[in-house]
Amino acid sequence: MVAEQNIDNLLVVVDDALSMPYLLEKAEVLAGKDAEVHVIQVIYEGVAEISMSAIEDSARLKSFILESAEAQLEDALDNARGRFKKLESATLWNARAWEGVLHAAERAGADLILKAIQEQHGVGEQIASVVRTPDEWNLLRHAKVPVMLVKPQAWRTETALVCALDVFDESHDDLNQEVLRRSGQLAGLLQAELDLVYAYPLFEPWVGEFGAVKSYADIKTSIEDDARGRAESLAAKAGVSFRHLHLEEGHTAQVLARLVEDTEAALLVVGTHAREGVRGVLLGNTSERIVHTVNCDVVTVPAPWAG
Repeated sequence: MVAEQNIDNLLVVVDDALSMPYLLEKAEVLAGKDAEVHVIQVIYEGVAEISMSAIEDSARLKSFILESAEAQLEDALDNARGRFKKLESATLWNARAWEGVLHAAERAGADLILKAIQEQHGVGEQIASVVRTPDEWNLLRHAKVPVMLVKPQAWRTETALVCALDVFDESHDDLNQEVLRRSGQLAGLLQAELDLVYAYPLFEPWVGEFGAVKSYADIKTSIEDDARGRAESLAAKAGVSFRHLHLEEGHTAQVLARLVEDTEAALLVVGTHAREGVRGVLLGNTSERIVHTVNCDVVTVPAPWAG
């Protein structure tokens, strides 16, 4: 689907021992034969109101914690080393885990970051995560390379990959191109069929309110014809072929969740823009909300000018 299929430099972020097996399984699928795979864990143990006299003891404690965590990571990776031509590991100390991940990605020259998704189960957890801006949200907002948030499930064979586009906003053309290129690359690596989707807003309730002379069906046909032409043009410019183009009316997250289920997709690829301030803390980007809505792994692709 694209000229270059391989991902040459992967950064795998390990949060716990349970996530490591399926993270490494997917890293093995994605890695080219000469790929470098960097496995990191970010830890931090805070000590409240530490006195100056305790600084030396604190430094020794930090070294002990780091060495213990690093030894555990090395032991866990022993059986995996033979599966990769080059695998390196490191344990980092940072109070803000997402910041440690981004520093590691920059140092390693990573093409892609793999990280297990932090699932939200109860309503209370979801509300709390919105208020405090989860660690993974900061990672998505500030990453300069694509981030794959991985769920604890295997990739099926003969699967599909769904690529979400925003075809009517011309300011997103460069991002759409990057999303398409990444989608074609990943579809090739997974040997998956590539489907494109554009979700446009619900407008049926408002037809006629402002003196519209066309019927709902006519307006819908016009929108979809225009969207189809734009999507096909974007795909052609990106040099990416696809199986189906889905044009769906509705809220983006709901449309994508339904389409992922209908196609049994292993992966959803979306573009993301950084958003700061109060609105970012309370609402997050559409791509960040999608992560917890769909039942598959999600890749967020930053705008080419991000960072």
